[in-house]
Amino acid sequence: MVKKIFCIAIYSIRQWITNPRIICLFILMSMFVWNDFDVIGSLTGRTGIKTNPLIFPFFSNDPVKQLILLAGIVFLFSDAPFINKNQPYIIIRSKRIPWVLGQILYIVMAGAIYFLFLMLVSILVLLPYATFATNGWGKIIHTLAQTDMGAQIKLQFGITKEITAFYSPFEAFGLSFLLNWGVACFLGLVLFVINLKFNRMLGLAAGGVILFFDLLVTNMLSPAFYHFSPVSLSRLGVLDPMGVSMFPNMAYPFAFFSVSIVVLSALLVVGIKKISIEITSEL
Repeated sequence: MVKKIFCIAIYSIRQWITNPRIICLFILMSMFVWNDFDVIGSLTGRTGIKTNPLIFPFFSNDPVKQLILLAGIVFLFSDAPFINKNQPYIIIRSKRIPWVLGQILYIVMAGAIYFLFLMLVSILVLLPYATFATNGWGKIIHTLAQTDMGAQIKLQFGITKEITAFYSPFEAFGLSFLLNWGVACFLGLVLFVINLKFNRMLGLAAGGVILFFDLLVTNMLSPAFYHFSPVSLSRLGVLDPMGVSMFPNMAYPFAFFSVSIVVLSALLVVGIKKISIEITSEL
């Protein structure tokens, strides 16, 4: 059964190669990341000071940038439950429960690939001007965090002092990946559940509400509401590593995403037995 589940997930990943929708998504998101990080590359090129390239945590900490990144995730999983002309034969051969577990594994794998790819792009942009031999974050990042240099060079996302103060570059990079992976899995499973039970339009609407709730909390509501905003929980700057404020502590998002993923997966396993599956055209 484990082999069946893994093969189903790999099959779905392999479909990306011939899917123009997925190819376009990765190209557009690469351009989006490259364009914003190139500003820092230009700064290091002019000054001759190399920078630590693990800057993605600052990028995904920006509410608007994170909304766009996760809109890509919603688009990636918008065709859940991923039924095309070949899937009925796979379901017949593998049975429903292994099939749905394979699709859950696909969401987990796809979310990891998506963010690992974009984080790699962010490093490649800075590679000609990058070094890991900096003292912590390095002079460039500390200057951007403590002065208005970012505004002067028209950097489109903030370099926050809170992240540089509480985390090393590798800590921030690793935590940022795990948090983004968690919210990607959460969004993918939410879309899967709603699309399977109802329809794709309702799934997209739910995804949009989840995405924009982060902006609502950030601009209008109490920090306590961050506990109920999955997108907010994926932004490293929202978390309180000291655990002394109204903001979520470091353990909370990992517990939130873990429990949510288990619950949503259980709903899919139970629900797949009772739901008729229809073949739909790909978006």
